[in-house]
Amino acid sequence: MRTRQGIGPSQKWDLIVIGGGIVGCSTAFYAARLGLRVLIVERDTPGSGQSGRNLGFVRQQGRDFRELPLAIAALRLWNDLEEDLGRKVGWLRGGNVVLAANDRETARQADWQSKAKDFGLDTILLTSAQTREKLPFLSDKASLCGAMFTASDGRAEPGRTTRAFFEAAVELGVSVILGAHVTQLELQAGNVHGVWVNDKLYRADRVLCSAGTGSGKLLRGVGYNLPQERIRATVARTLPAPGLTLTSCISLPFTGLRQDEKGAFIFSVAGGEYDVRFDSWRYLHHYRETRRANPDAARVNYFGPILRFMSSRIASPIADIAPSSEGARPAHYRVRQAQDELRQFVPQLAELAIEAVWAGVIDALPDVVPVMGHVYERPGLLLATGFSGHGFGLGPMAGKIMAGLAAGHSASVDISGLSPSRFSHLSVTARLASPAG
Repeated sequence: MRTRQGIGPSQKWDLIVIGGGIVGCSTAFYAARLGLRVLIVERDTPGSGQSGRNLGFVRQQGRDFRELPLAIAALRLWNDLEEDLGRKVGWLRGGNVVLAANDRETARQADWQSKAKDFGLDTILLTSAQTREKLPFLSDKASLCGAMFTASDGRAEPGRTTRAFFEAAVELGVSVILGAHVTQLELQAGNVHGVWVNDKLYRADRVLCSAGTGSGKLLRGVGYNLPQERIRATVARTLPAPGLTLTSCISLPFTGLRQDEKGAFIFSVAGGEYDVRFDSWRYLHHYRETRRANPDAARVNYFGPILRFMSSRIASPIADIAPSSEGARPAHYRVRQAQDELRQFVPQLAELAIEAVWAGVIDALPDVVPVMGHVYERPGLLLATGFSGHGFGLGPMAGKIMAGLAAGHSASVDISGLSPSRFSHLSVTARLASPAG
């Protein structure tokens, strides 16, 4: 592997990828296959951010229809991914079940399933009796009207998958700089021509910004004002439960859960914590409708600025989680919330001992779908960020598409609804700002 010491700023790359998450690493892998010279710059280690800290759901079901074609194409990749990478990633195609606890949720599921038929999905609606037959461990006392089920969905291990892409990319000749921040993008005559890592310039024909929560600041520096925010999400894992088997991913009204390869159960409550920052005012108005539609999605933590001055050292969980400089602190009350709901629906899981709890930081956008594609106002710049907490399953296909775009090809899947141009009305004003902004 070419380490930072072996890379000279005088070299020029076909593509520089900012961020070593699943999108960045998969982009590097597929771009190298296309013959591009690629450099990854990652501030910590591959998979140390949200790509290695999520639940591990790989789903088509319930997607926003703007990203559903991407999710469907991603599932086709996942089915052969272990063979393609030559590494195990914990892939299991066991389906996805979303419970409906009331008539309103049943109607919402029926509406989505009806529209999804046009995409050829295998999603079906289950009655209460059919749901209990599929999930016999559900409590008889649980309020249940039915469920939505997609058999072709699956699950995988987030950290292992991200590192598998990283290692496979390195084997193809991709170069890497780890433990260093990209401080700004290089802008010449309106075009992006490389990145600055501390005080060194690394040049490239194309730059992909897939830096997760770090994307917004970098993009403001070249006049693209992406209204990106940060949500801290908490995940817990139990001790293995050899006597219990769950092949499907399950979504209760508020809690998502799955079983890993060792028999442990991993779960998380939907939503998370919004840690107020000194610059939180910047995009506040863009999220008014989002907050109104989802008032309980994120709890506002007004002590966010204080947390920045506290020690960022977090006890490492007993889990396949790489350490991160973000120092995201888990919210343990979220674990208790999940356990309370598990007692209602799956009581035997609620009593399992908790082995590990961790947190990650989700990069969110107001419309809760990512930006992917060229920034036409800034030639040379590509974006794949803002996946809003559901990018792990999309990651491999997102990377394959971005690699193709970097090589001059057209997207093989319709991503027009995810175009960065949907925020271009912000860029007109932003382009007048100082490049250091």
